[in-house]
Amino acid sequence: MRTFRTCTVVLVSATLALIAGADEKTPAKKAAKESPFEKIKALSGEWEVKDQGGEHGHHGGAITYKVTAGGSAVLETLFGGTDHEMVTMYYMEGDQLALTHYCMLQNRPHMHAQKQSSPDKIVFECNDDHEDNAKIENEDHMHKATFNFVDADHLKTEWVLYKDGKPDSTHSFELVRTKGKKS
Repeated sequence: MRTFRTCTVVLVSATLALIAGADEKTPAKKAAKESPFEKIKALSGEWEVKDQGGEHGHHGGAITYKVTAGGSAVLETLFGGTDHEMVTMYYMEGDQLALTHYCMLQNRPHMHAQKQSSPDKIVFECNDDHEDNAKIENEDHMHKATFNFVDADHLKTEWVLYKDGKPDSTHSFELVRTKGKKS
């Protein structure tokens, strides 16, 4: 009888420890899922840009996101197959989310996610100490990008173009998922 009680106590204690451990991991798993890089990975699939017109012309078209390189990078192709095709790579650089934008302006600004980012909003900005950015400082280039995650199928982005080292214009896009995985 005493052996039975000891086994029961051990079994109950082990079960409670497992439950407590699972509860401790839940916030960590949630935080990992909401990390900026995981939010970018969740965009994997095909998207359509709502044609907004505006002062900078029509920006309708397709954008695809593809998780690649064993999950260590996300490849974004904007306006594939057009004269305005561009590619952006998203990846972790140390503990910071970074991007390199291969632009139709024939330069490649490098940006890091800023501290003011949140689970539903990621703000990228060029950092002055990156060698590629120093080369394009006075060229027309995309200097800042903001991603607002509306829900799993809707995304709003703003890309700020700099001319002569100052903000010149903002290019806003509303994206709607057409195919691919949902987060």
